[in-house]
Amino acid sequence: MRYHEASLQVRFYEADAYGVVWHGHYVGWFEVGRNDLTQRFQMGPLQLKEMNLLAPVVELNCQFKLPATFGDSLIIQTTMERTEVAKLIFHYRVLDQENRKVLATGSTTHVLTDLKGNLLYRVPPEVLERIEAMQAYLEV
Repeated sequence: MRYHEASLQVRFYEADAYGVVWHGHYVGWFEVGRNDLTQRFQMGPLQLKEMNLLAPVVELNCQFKLPATFGDSLIIQTTMERTEVAKLIFHYRVLDQENRKVLATGSTTHVLTDLKGNLLYRVPPEVLERIEAMQAYLEV
C-alpha cells in the first residue's frame, strides 16, 4: 500500500488561543488530501455529481498525536481500502514535512448514493473502473 501526498502550510487562522491548530481543521486537511487524490481519477465531488452520484461522509475518525502550529509545512498522505460494497474508505496521515513525524491519523467512510440520497448497492461500471485505477495507483 502506498500513500498519495498533498502539501499545505498551516495558516494563521487555523491556530487557536493555545497557539496550536484547532482540532476541527484536521478534517478539512483530510478533505484536501482526498480531493487531490480523487480528482486525479475523475472521482472528485463535482465529477461524481456529473455522473449523478454523491459520496457523503457517514463516518469520520481522527487521532491526534502531536500538535501543528502556524507556519508549519505539512504533508497529507491519503490512501484507501478495498471494499466489496458501494462505499469508499479513505485513510489519512498528517505529517510534519520537516521531520516527517506523524501529527494525526484518521479515516473517512463515504457511501455512494444517487442525487436523491438513495443508497447504491452496486457501483456503476464507469465508476468501478475509476476506483480500480485509484486502487492500482495506491497498490491496495
